[in-house]
Amino acid sequence: MVNMFSSRWLRPSCGFHAVWLLVNGIIFWNTYRLYKGQPQYYYLYQILGSGLCISRGSGAVLNVSCALILLPTCKQAITSIHLCCCHFLNKCGLSSRRIRSFFNQTERFHITCAITVIFASVVHTGAHLVNAVNCSRYYNHRWPDVNIADSPGQDAFQLVFKTVPGITGVLMMLILALILVTSASWFRTRHYNTFYYSHHFLFGPFLVLLVFHPTSGMLKEQTNWRDHWPGNADDEDRPPPVFIPMKGYTWLYVTIPLAFYLVDWSWRRVSRRQPVHVTRVVVHEPDVIEVVVDRWMSHSQPGQYVLLQCPVISGFEWHPFSLSSCCDLTHASWTVHMKTRGDWCKQLKSLLGVEARRDDIELYVDGPFSSPFCGVLNSKTVICIAGGIGFTPFLCVIHNLIRNGWHARPDRLHIVFCVQTAESLLWASPAIDQLIEDAWASPVPDKLEIRLHITRPAPGGSHSGGFSPVENLLGKKYPNLLRRLEYGRPKWSELFTSWKESYSRERVDVFSCGPKELNRQIEQMCRTISNFTLAYESFS
Repeated sequence: MVNMFSSRWLRPSCGFHAVWLLVNGIIFWNTYRLYKGQPQYYYLYQILGSGLCISRGSGAVLNVSCALILLPTCKQAITSIHLCCCHFLNKCGLSSRRIRSFFNQTERFHITCAITVIFASVVHTGAHLVNAVNCSRYYNHRWPDVNIADSPGQDAFQLVFKTVPGITGVLMMLILALILVTSASWFRTRHYNTFYYSHHFLFGPFLVLLVFHPTSGMLKEQTNWRDHWPGNADDEDRPPPVFIPMKGYTWLYVTIPLAFYLVDWSWRRVSRRQPVHVTRVVVHEPDVIEVVVDRWMSHSQPGQYVLLQCPVISGFEWHPFSLSSCCDLTHASWTVHMKTRGDWCKQLKSLLGVEARRDDIELYVDGPFSSPFCGVLNSKTVICIAGGIGFTPFLCVIHNLIRNGWHARPDRLHIVFCVQTAESLLWASPAIDQLIEDAWASPVPDKLEIRLHITRPAPGGSHSGGFSPVENLLGKKYPNLLRRLEYGRPKWSELFTSWKESYSRERVDVFSCGPKELNRQIEQMCRTISNFTLAYESFS
């Protein structure tokens, strides 16, 4: 049982879900009461009963969720608004933490709307199946115009599979089932291409079917209920009831957010129409490649990410990668690091690995876009926790501090980097070593703390009395890193206890990026500390 007064329930995400449930409950209840109590729906209610109210109430919830689900996908608009708000607040000397927290919930909001759409669709479908039975069972012989069925006792399956609402409803449920299955984490991580194509090419037909779903005019309302009060059928002085098809407003809920989405999509399409060429590729052991593009990218900031497309591999797929270095006044190039585990990354590595063909390989770039890590350099006290390739957004922050000097925030920076083997440290070692040197040269002491954890040390390493070849290499080239190596997983309870004691009177921003299990552990730690604010992202 969930304790609604616990700190977990009062977290921003739980508070948002509570408000979301309340708003949708109000929408459903108001619509339910409308169709149950208003006189123009009296005769229709006599035929369909509560199924009418439930179907219309769930339909109203479905319309609102389908209208809002597109807004979080307007990446360019969200990024522009986010940057403008943060710039204005920082210029005024105000904290932009709440603004960053608000915009960091866009993906969660999209998922919440999707779950609501699925749940409302199931309820809506179930109610209409009951209506299909009732409309023939309770056929109105006195006023035939209000009936949905053509005759008493009509087969309910004919109403489901031979009418526009029935056919469009079945097709929409099939589409939702496919999207739901392919969006599940276990399916998405194994068959990303199927997830990508089903997600992007099925929701458009779903919206089209949603618009046509209520246009058949099968449900009818009474227009002259003031002259013929419903229920007074025996009053011969009154005119008979007049019924007209009910008006549908689903198209209004869909077209307005769809217009915003199309404007945003057109804006992005124009900005990404010029291809870029990779100028340098560095292969890092064991499975990381560094891709450098020598082209200016306006408005790029540490913590942002880009979408990359390689037409040689696929003309449809766009894959997200965090910037590991961004453009500034002294550097016109930008960099991404990618782990070559998936099919797309393996093919890109194979293409870029051939020197003679590299000039022929074109990449298209969409972005940069805001992420939960855009506020690292605007925070006073920062704790950055990363696992594996999840270190890339923090590497961009490190490069920014090295290039532009560590003169302002953050006042205090803690970095915890967890990798499975020592080889996985090599791709980020130069930047980490340089940041340590710069921190030592800074006039302000104790600005930086770095902890490097190797969770699966190789046999014969320093943990067993000797040094592995990689550790010997670190000792020669990056001695600052060798002294900070620790073996085994971090003891999070001890670390957070020490940080809690050190920063008991100030706000601490915690940023976590890595596998879901790592983010889950960090989230559990931050729940127990009121002045710790967590932003995380998962690449798994």
